[in-house]
Amino acid sequence: MEHLKTKAIITLTLISLACCVFANTNPVVTNLDVSQREDGKLEISFDLEDEQDDLLSVAIEISDNNGRTYDVPIGLNSLTGDVGNGIEAGKAKRIVWDAIKDQPNVNSASYRVRITVAELPEGMVLIPVRRFTMGDVDGDLDQQPEREIELDPFFIDKYEVTNLEFARFLNDIGRITDQDDNLLIDLADKDVQIVWFGGMYRVADGYLNHPVVEVTWFGANAYAEWSGKRLPTEAEWEKAARGYDSRTYPWGEGIDWLQANYNKHRGEAEPVNEYPAGQSPYRIYNMAGNVAEWVADIYDANFYSSATAKNPVNASPESESSIKRVVRGGSWYSHQNELRCAARSQLIPTESQFSIGFRCAMSITIN
Repeated sequence: MEHLKTKAIITLTLISLACCVFANTNPVVTNLDVSQREDGKLEISFDLEDEQDDLLSVAIEISDNNGRTYDVPIGLNSLTGDVGNGIEAGKAKRIVWDAIKDQPNVNSASYRVRITVAELPEGMVLIPVRRFTMGDVDGDLDQQPEREIELDPFFIDKYEVTNLEFARFLNDIGRITDQDDNLLIDLADKDVQIVWFGGMYRVADGYLNHPVVEVTWFGANAYAEWSGKRLPTEAEWEKAARGYDSRTYPWGEGIDWLQANYNKHRGEAEPVNEYPAGQSPYRIYNMAGNVAEWVADIYDANFYSSATAKNPVNASPESESSIKRVVRGGSWYSHQNELRCAARSQLIPTESQFSIGFRCAMSITIN
């Protein structure tokens, strides 16, 4: 690795978000340079311009085959500097990659660096382009086979949607059914934490920052559209949960009570920013446990064997209410096996439960 040579290739990302309030101008990367330091680490320097001065999300990927694929493993703690979420625009930005740690005993001129920069929607995390392993060879039959899948970049919520956020949505639309009369949330259930009182939808005391529950798939989908987002696909959800190294749980291997709320240990869901030790490789909270999460896809037990290798999704018209939709992640009520990144569940979209909520995603257009 002592004489590793690199060449920088820039990928600029354009956000095309007609329904959203954040700026839609392009962040621009200029004056990019890659050099190797005496200690073997790679130093990537660049200028980052953004007319709106928004906080930005910066992701880096490494290729070892002249740019054909960008899937060199990068350790969670191998990158330092101006990388990740909440990066300000400015001159002389710097990222340092501990290349020897991740790629020992390699001497190659075929390495390439790709940087993705995007304006960061509030409360979301950038999931960059990269192949990942979907499925589990040792899991249930509907989780097999284990395959490499490629997804376009996307944003996903850092936290599950809260009662407060969902109550604001209900107050804005003024009803609990959609245009097809599908129930959005079951306010008659004893476990619901949103109530109608004083002419508006309110959150029960002490539950503002808890994940919304007793919400149907139609409710989750309607909220996502109202907020200018969408539900993540099943493949997107799994990538955001496990990263690219085929880990069993979002945090890695093994499980304990510090990493997740599961197996009825706490008796109910906890606030959405609890369990920092259980974050996924992309620093996303509660991808395992707390509440299970609706995703966009229709459930098909054979989907993992029949899905396309790029951007797979199993979708159909939203009005087909009898077709089961996929639920991912397990909940506070679930056994630990249901918290595995590849574990799949399903439910009729008109139904709701005290242990099911959701989070949103957003597409990115690459320029």
